[in-house]
Amino acid sequence: MKKNIRLRIAAYLIACLMASEAFATPLNGYSAEAWKLENGQYIDASGNPITGVLAKGITVTKYQNRQNEANGGIDWKKVAEDGVSFAMVRIGYLNDMDPYFSENMKHASENGLKTGVFFYTQALDTQTAVEEARYVLRQVKDYRISYPIAYDVESQYLLDNKLSKQQITDNINAFCKTIADAGYRPIVYANNKWLSLHIDMSQVPYDVWYARYGTVNDYQNRTIWQCTDKGRVAGIDGDVTIELSFADYGSMIPSDGFKTIDGERYYMKNYERQTGWIQPDGVWYYLDSNGMVVHDKTMVIDNVSYTFGSQGEITNQSK
Repeated sequence: MKKNIRLRIAAYLIACLMASEAFATPLNGYSAEAWKLENGQYIDASGNPITGVLAKGITVTKYQNRQNEANGGIDWKKVAEDGVSFAMVRIGYLNDMDPYFSENMKHASENGLKTGVFFYTQALDTQTAVEEARYVLRQVKDYRISYPIAYDVESQYLLDNKLSKQQITDNINAFCKTIADAGYRPIVYANNKWLSLHIDMSQVPYDVWYARYGTVNDYQNRTIWQCTDKGRVAGIDGDVTIELSFADYGSMIPSDGFKTIDGERYYMKNYERQTGWIQPDGVWYYLDSNGMVVHDKTMVIDNVSYTFGSQGEITNQSK
């Protein structure tokens, strides 16, 4: 009898131990320390350190906003305090804005996060890809863009319309060139399958935002790795997509400089659109109330008449 009791107790203790071990392992199979900073290095899904990571970020879309509405919305202060230093914010599609875009950009920036954006393409030709880029530029000019502008090409719509690999590649380059010519940093977002099968990456000279969940993160020109869509971050209820940056975008994306949008020039200082007089590189320019460089006209400012040339330089002034 005593022997049977001892056996039952031993079996019970073993079952408890096995249960505790099961609950110690996250349901998604990842290490409990995954994507966290440990001893100066971020940890991957298997619990191993990841070499070269400079910053941790998140992707934010209307889905996170709606999921957190009952709790008053995303708590961006808690997000920042949880080691998140940048956010890639969803714009949406051409003429179909994410309804929370402005809110997310504003609150992320106010809480010290660097911000980039991403846009889903539905372009079937390069002309539409350029139109998409110009649309994006009009949306971002009022916000602090200190991370790249991403072109998300994972679109079943493109495949349903039987776009060739070359056409998709041409569209990417058309979009990214328009973004770069405006003074911003473009990046291509895609997973390993899309990069391998649907894009000729030998023709694409731009940064890659690489979506591949788990432990494999290496890819040519990869500067950001989307490592999981099952992350957890303070201030956001539910699953969060985690991004790890391997690039020092603080030095790669200047905080001050001109941007060209729809043929008009703007000047950003600390990533913010300026108005009034500015003097970059020793040359005076005047920015109107919308931040556009005044050019090819004469106007009176503070009782002084100024004539501005084609680039906004002062060609004549008189009282």
